[in-house]
Amino acid sequence: MTFKQLITLRNFMIILCISMFVLLGQKAFLIADKIQITKEADRLYAAGDLISAENQYRLAAANHSILYMEEKVAKRLDELSPITAIRQGLNALVSSAKAQAVTKDFTGFMKSYDTLLSLKATYMKPGGPYESYYRQLSTASGISDQFTTYFREFKEQFLAELAQNQSGNTSEEDTFKWNLLLIPDAYYGSAASKNELLASKFKSHDTAKLKNLAGTGNFSGMLESALSMMNAYSQHSYDAPWVLLQTESSGKIILNKDLEGNNITAFAGHAVAYRNFAGSANITSSKVLTLVDTSKAQLLKNAKRMISKGQYAEAIQLYGDLAPLEDTSSIIAATRLAWNIAEPVRLLPGGEEQNKYGNVISSKGLHGTKVIVAGTDSNGVLYYAAMNNDESVITLTGNILPNFESLRSLTFNDQLAASSGSGAPVVLAESEVKGGRTLFTAYEMKSDGISQLFSMSGDSYELQSDDSILVPNADLGDGVDGQTARYRKVDGSYQFAEIVQEYAVISASDVALHPFEKVSFHCEIVADNFGNMLAYSNGVYILLQGDLGSVTGNALVSGQYQNGYQLVGTDMGEQYVPVFVVESVGSMSFRQ
Repeated sequence: MTFKQLITLRNFMIILCISMFVLLGQKAFLIADKIQITKEADRLYAAGDLISAENQYRLAAANHSILYMEEKVAKRLDELSPITAIRQGLNALVSSAKAQAVTKDFTGFMKSYDTLLSLKATYMKPGGPYESYYRQLSTASGISDQFTTYFREFKEQFLAELAQNQSGNTSEEDTFKWNLLLIPDAYYGSAASKNELLASKFKSHDTAKLKNLAGTGNFSGMLESALSMMNAYSQHSYDAPWVLLQTESSGKIILNKDLEGNNITAFAGHAVAYRNFAGSANITSSKVLTLVDTSKAQLLKNAKRMISKGQYAEAIQLYGDLAPLEDTSSIIAATRLAWNIAEPVRLLPGGEEQNKYGNVISSKGLHGTKVIVAGTDSNGVLYYAAMNNDESVITLTGNILPNFESLRSLTFNDQLAASSGSGAPVVLAESEVKGGRTLFTAYEMKSDGISQLFSMSGDSYELQSDDSILVPNADLGDGVDGQTARYRKVDGSYQFAEIVQEYAVISASDVALHPFEKVSFHCEIVADNFGNMLAYSNGVYILLQGDLGSVTGNALVSGQYQNGYQLVGTDMGEQYVPVFVVESVGSMSFRQ
């Protein structure tokens, strides 16, 4: 072993010895301390100072330097365990409450408070064996002042946050409210003080928020917020009448503003929203609900009055605006029906357009319909519509009316409809034509389309018992006036049948036998050598006098023989022939 090694080992041994002496000294001190503490605990116990004795016995039990009166100490601690429990409980609450106040853990703090109440209820029973011990330990811990301080801090925090959250999240503001409600009455001074303060703060907050929402036009948001507030207050058994009062006030203002501005669409929407709110809040009667009902009734009455004045479009608009609030679909349908009956032109294609149709005619309750209507557009095209008793509507489109530019009248003709046999309405158009005549054009409005019944010109038309039609002074295209034409129905439309003879038809050779009688005879009109117009038939010549027009060839001549004769030039030489005064001449070379 070297000298260096010897010195190092020696030093180590010296240090070890010193450490052992120190430890022995400490142990000796601890032993003495335990003996002294135990004796002090016994003294305090004997003196009745159990709180101090319990503390000394705990210190003795924690000193394990020597086994000294262990059973006695354990027995004493068992006897004094309630004091131990009170001391440890209060110490733990002091520590936890301080940490929760620093971290603003109100939920945890309230749990600590509940624990404090439980501890107090256990050991501070009036007249109980541990009441005085609890009071002493509580005072010594300072826990009462500590909780008072922390509750005040939390209360100020929540009130400040509530005041700043008038437009914030409802769930957050509710948390502030309920936290404030959880703080015991004593920390407000009294239950009355607490109720007065919180009612004032809650009312100020709630009404301000509801007013802000209403002021920005957020009616639905206001109602949703009010309902949320009411439900939350109800869940916490708190009466907050100002929520409904403010909601009612703002609701009336907004609804009256809608009505004053005649914004019925907005009124109906707001009214429905309020009804839904009232239903969710179990509100069966209120000033706003009364306003909604009375205003709705008045608006429905106004719409009915519009109908009576013929203001159908306005009435339908009003009914439509009220639809969200009241099922007006059937009323609108009835109004449209009344409008269509009152203004049948609406049934025609595009009939709702102003001035789309001219010469509009209509009839009600005929041909198995509620209303029928016909009219012409600016191009003269004929249109027809009918509303059946089941309120279905059919529309038909015809052709351009002949001589539309000079159309004089358009009518539904019941006489022609009755005689047609089809049961379909008949529209008769009358237009002026040259020569002073009238063009009569009739159309049947059949379910499969518009068909022409007839088109004829004359002074008038007369429907006969045999279903034929007579047209005096008919225009047959031969340039002859005064002829009466008969038309008969062929394949559903009237066609020219014959010229009606107003005079007895005789043979030309018998003219002299009927002086001063109105007669007609068939002949060939020719000219003699002197430029006279003669009627020739079976070798007989008759001198014609009067307005013959331009008719030549085969013709039907009507007039009178007035006992006169005159010399004329014929193919057989000059001869005297009867003179016939002509009233009308009809060409027999024309057939329609």
